Amino acid sequence: MPVTRPFALPVLTAPTPTTAVASTLTHSDATTWLRHVLGGPTWLHLPGEDTRRCRVITTLLHGNEPSGLLALHRWLGEAPRPKVSLAVLVANVAAALSPPLFTRRTAPGGRDLNRCFRPPFDDPSGVLARRIADDIAAWAPECVIDLHNTSGSGPAFAVAIHRAPAIERLASHFCDQLIVTDFRLGSLMELPLTVPALADCPIFTLECGGARDPAALEVAGSVYRRLGDWPDLATLSTAPALEVLVHPLRVELRPGASIAYARQPVPGVEVTLWARIDTCNRGVTDPGTCLGWLGEGGLAHLRATDARGFDRIGELLCTRDGRLFPRRPLRLFMATTHADIARSDCLFYVVPK
Repeated sequence: MPVTRPFALPVLTAPTPTTAVASTLTHSDATTWLRHVLGGPTWLHLPGEDTRRCRVITTLLHGNEPSGLLALHRWLGEAPRPKVSLAVLVANVAAALSPPLFTRRTAPGGRDLNRCFRPPFDDPSGVLARRIADDIAAWAPECVIDLHNTSGSGPAFAVAIHRAPAIERLASHFCDQLIVTDFRLGSLMELPLTVPALADCPIFTLECGGARDPAALEVAGSVYRRLGDWPDLATLSTAPALEVLVHPLRVELRPGASIAYARQPVPGVEVTLWARIDTCNRGVTDPGTCLGWLGEGGLAHLRATDARGFDRIGELLCTRDGRLFPRRPLRLFMATTHADIARSDCLFYVVPK
């Protein structure tokens, strides 16, 4: 069934990869497909047995988070026949194809696309975000799942802007933790706040795990398969293992502070984090765990501002002999070992245990 609604971005109906990948996959296959078949932000429309209903999956908003794209390419090679129509957006193609491939979060000269889903829309990244938002509304989806990779190694988890049974039911089939955040950063999952047609649509981000984690590819693949196979989302039950964590805090560098990752303090650097701090993305980090080292000024180089604007860094972290420790048991998420991400975004998210 052809798509007749107006869309701002190109729509390919019932696409297949240019090479027969079956159940195998290589980065070069996906890169060729991305470059020569898609070429830019593109919707892939897979008509279902029931064409009256549609579910949306978005991926590659960040060019260095390829698991959603790689899983999509492999899944299309299996010639799927979904029960309900799926619309899949491959978003930030320019960032993904910027050399070195799949290493750049943003397109050259562009902003973080997942911070552009709120005004102003007055640059290329903002214009693209607005077009994506308009298109998602035009699909009139039953749900939207935005696939990402964490910036460090770790297990999959979901993030939403509010608690809702429909979100919990869906998320519980892909991960064991749902984080409900009160931060408003201009991310795609915030669209229900600004797009009236999506006010009641369950939308959440699924962090599939690190880009190099083999499990992340499997998590992403399960999203395509299950959203294509489930005949009725309302009949799903919430998996009992789901843990809901609320009000995470972002631990950030203060402006001008320098950062490095190492196994010992780096001279002249204000914040040196442990080289494998991403191992703290699993489970609870206790107060005896050294997270790194701070130079002169200590905690003054860090902040953890909550949604009301209060800095709570002193409630979360402390220093002993120049070393950085949790003040209390903490759950860390998205702890990165990439200094550029730490400077432009945050060091990690944290929820007090």
